[in-house]
Amino acid sequence: MTEQDQNWFQEGLTDSFVEDLKQRIEAAILPGAEKYFEEGGNAYTQNSPDLKRAEMAVNYFDYQPCAVSVLAVLAAKGNRSAEMIVRRIFDNVSYYLEEWRSQEGFTTSLRRSQLHLVLAYEILYDLLDSDIQTRWRALLLRSAVDMLEHFDHFQEKLPALDNRGFGTGINHVAIAAEGIWRTGYVLDQPNFCEMAGGFIDRLIDYGHPDGYFEEHTNDEREGGPSLVYTPLTAGCAYMVSRWRQVADVDRFARCGALFRNFCDSHIRAMPFADERANPHGLGPYGVALHALSLEGRGFLRKALNPEDNPSLTSNGRLEYLSRLYFELDNSERGPGTTPEPWQDGSFRITLPLGVQRANGWHAGISGMRALNRTLSPDGDYALDRQTLVYLSHDRAGTIVSGAKSKKNPDWSTIRIGEDAYPVRTGQLDEGFQATAHYEAFNATASWTLDRDAELALSTDSDEPATAQIVLELCTGSSIEVDGKAISLDDTQETVESVTTVSTSKWTVRCSEPASFVWYLSPFDPYSEANKSAPGSRRPVLRVPFYGSMSFTFSPSESSDG
Repeated sequence: MTEQDQNWFQEGLTDSFVEDLKQRIEAAILPGAEKYFEEGGNAYTQNSPDLKRAEMAVNYFDYQPCAVSVLAVLAAKGNRSAEMIVRRIFDNVSYYLEEWRSQEGFTTSLRRSQLHLVLAYEILYDLLDSDIQTRWRALLLRSAVDMLEHFDHFQEKLPALDNRGFGTGINHVAIAAEGIWRTGYVLDQPNFCEMAGGFIDRLIDYGHPDGYFEEHTNDEREGGPSLVYTPLTAGCAYMVSRWRQVADVDRFARCGALFRNFCDSHIRAMPFADERANPHGLGPYGVALHALSLEGRGFLRKALNPEDNPSLTSNGRLEYLSRLYFELDNSERGPGTTPEPWQDGSFRITLPLGVQRANGWHAGISGMRALNRTLSPDGDYALDRQTLVYLSHDRAGTIVSGAKSKKNPDWSTIRIGEDAYPVRTGQLDEGFQATAHYEAFNATASWTLDRDAELALSTDSDEPATAQIVLELCTGSSIEVDGKAISLDDTQETVESVTTVSTSKWTVRCSEPASFVWYLSPFDPYSEANKSAPGSRRPVLRVPFYGSMSFTFSPSESSDG
């Protein structure tokens, strides 16, 4: 932690910092929107050809149109280009609902953009001709009714307000409720507010007291948190509660604290901790949750700082930028303090999932069940819990991300043959030793964090087990395997009898001879045929062992400072 970091943490969120960020977003969003919503473009031309067609559709008609709320701010200041794109986006909504959706065979409602369309209407209302006011109002009501029908008027089929309640991601329903509530408020439709507000109240009551909202889970609530989707669900629930002036600040602040505790000092969220996805960092949804606490405001000052993150606004997707703008507008201002990722200590939830921080290390540990193997075995958007650990260092960066895959045991931390997924919830003891229960054996994992970080693994089986540590190295990385330089390129390669892998920032040593395998390809839920980009390939260090073994990770002298 630098002196500059300390100053930022104490400063927290000031009016001037927030206004500067908003101005940067305004400057970035217009050229991005002009390009994305250019004349002649459509859902299939304006998105990556690698995406599934359904993802192209929601991007074009729902996600990226969220830019309309910030464009409306610019239009209200007299920017004619912004006004033209706002009109085009509203026209696209009409086209989508009246023609395109049925022609292309889609049924998705406009759950994300509804809020931003209403905000744009609200911002521009006094500047609009009466016929446009009438037309846009009717369009917003039509889209809202379509969404209410899509989500059964917020009447859950089951009392469990996770993915079982509506047969879809509960984050989808929370996002829809946020847009519907605001629509009701702006367009004087109190029944909209009653339906959305009632659902949000029930959702908050159901949310886990540890500070998260489950997606895939069961009656025993073994699913655990999602660092990707809890901020969406909690963030929208908070906004509705805030508008209604009934927000339980402590409850929502816990949601922000949970996310921060599963981040390292590089503001990287820990994939091993996520129930269904592989998170990367701070997303725009739920930013206001962090602003409810001193630690959270210190965290945002660092995470959103343009000097540290120059691409934060310049490379952001339109939806990202517009949601961040909205969250900043609804974030509490005030001083901050040192956030959790920069404090030594430990954190865990009730389930066997936690993180330890000491001597510059951030070490995650899990004994969680691979519940999605049962609940959603074929769902692209429900990855398999199979990694037990995470490791990063303040200077050396991420070493073991704990990323998950789907139906691919090569990513599992421990396996005996194809038995590679915990089948029931394990334990995490006071010393932070995790026990994971597999089909035919039990395994333990624990960290010792001194100058080096040692990961100890063991099984109770007489059969030979295999430890698999996927290293955070990508194509083009410069590494040495047992002192020999290795090129990580497009050619797959396996090096046998390995004891040491080194980079310029860290070294890992194995207690038993290992195979260094380049490469594993991740599972991409969003791409056609789930193919991942070459840049996402990773190597795995694979170690056969009996009984127990260990990995020792060391920061390099330059990283150690």
